[in-house]
Amino acid sequence: MKQKLIQRCGMAVVVVLAGLFSLVASAAAFPPDQMKLIPSDQIVGGEFGRSIAINGSFVVVGAAGPALEGYPDSAGPGAAYVFARKGDAYVLDAKLSAPDPVAGAEFGRAVAIQGNTVVVGARFATTGSVERAGAAYIFRKVKGSWVFEAKVTSDDPTAEDNFGRAVILLDNRLVVTARKEEAPVLDAGAAYVFEKRRGAWVQVARVVADDATIEARFGQSVAMKGDLMAVGARDADSPVATGCGAVYVFKQSGDDWREVAKLAAHDGATGDQFAFNIAMERNLLVVGARRANLPAIPPGRVRTAAGAAYIFKRSGTGWTEIQKLTASDALAGDEFGHSVAMAGDVIAIGARRATIDGKRRQGAIYLFRQQQGEWIEVGKLVALDGNAYDELGHSLAAHGNIIAAGANGADPGVTDAGAAYLFSRWR
Repeated sequence: MKQKLIQRCGMAVVVVLAGLFSLVASAAAFPPDQMKLIPSDQIVGGEFGRSIAINGSFVVVGAAGPALEGYPDSAGPGAAYVFARKGDAYVLDAKLSAPDPVAGAEFGRAVAIQGNTVVVGARFATTGSVERAGAAYIFRKVKGSWVFEAKVTSDDPTAEDNFGRAVILLDNRLVVTARKEEAPVLDAGAAYVFEKRRGAWVQVARVVADDATIEARFGQSVAMKGDLMAVGARDADSPVATGCGAVYVFKQSGDDWREVAKLAAHDGATGDQFAFNIAMERNLLVVGARRANLPAIPPGRVRTAAGAAYIFKRSGTGWTEIQKLTASDALAGDEFGHSVAMAGDVIAIGARRATIDGKRRQGAIYLFRQQQGEWIEVGKLVALDGNAYDELGHSLAAHGNIIAAGANGADPGVTDAGAAYLFSRWR
């Protein structure tokens, strides 16, 4: 299989993959052009691709497991790689590390980018004297170099809070979630809002669910648009079932965030993990439920954990579920809905454990477009160089005409070093 090496820069290799992917089901609608990003300092269990973020100029890829000098591979503190767009290629711009690295911190478990600012979540970082409480690190590009700007933490850190599990940047606001914080009960979860004021990042709000319950894991996911914030609680109760998951929507008023809606699937069931991942664009909210079961295809059994995604639409101050999405070729265990992203008129859903040509858990990305008021599956992205257990779609992001996906289980040189794929499309 022919590969053309475009750029070798510092610690990473960027490869253009001519014909290395296929766009199944609707090649005419989405003619693909793809790249594969691989770190040249790959190690066993590095999990490059565990998280991913993209804007018009950069792609950020989190690698929650790699070692730094002085750490064994199995206990690395983590890293994040920033790739800059140069014409039709992406080249390594920086490898980011925590200024206070701690073994097993999972720096890179979550990433976000806006403009020239990158945020990296490290859910097991040490905060003060509290180990494994979590933190988020902010970096900014200044005069061509990425520099560490700030470390933000909970104002009352506790071990295993998972502060840094999800992060998002919007304008001068940063939201960092702590999905296992006691808020006010065990593992209920919380979200922290920070703003940059007079050059410093300050906490302005702590947000919790009005009906916080034990082990709801509020903060599993987060999305923002304008003055609205949505926070996923993957194990929250709903009127339909206990422990099925829910999304809480908050509206900003000054420094306060008021809960205005709680959303749940109309057919939710215990263990669906509804809100494992969410995305918000315009007046739409897409919610992944990666462990949702689907009906059997006779004479087979129920397709356990095939996964689903739900679309909610905002009208005025209310939200309405308008459609449930599933993969046309869904199989048990696919975990469709593990990751979700939106860009323009396209919804992308990751199924990290989808079987491709007999290769279990290779992973796939499903694309949906609205046609005559209904969202229709129009394509499926798979890697032709993929292998079993790559888990393409573990992470997912979209911007403009590019869909970025992490395959943290890929073995480009060593086991589970990880990879990231960029899929281009034209409207």
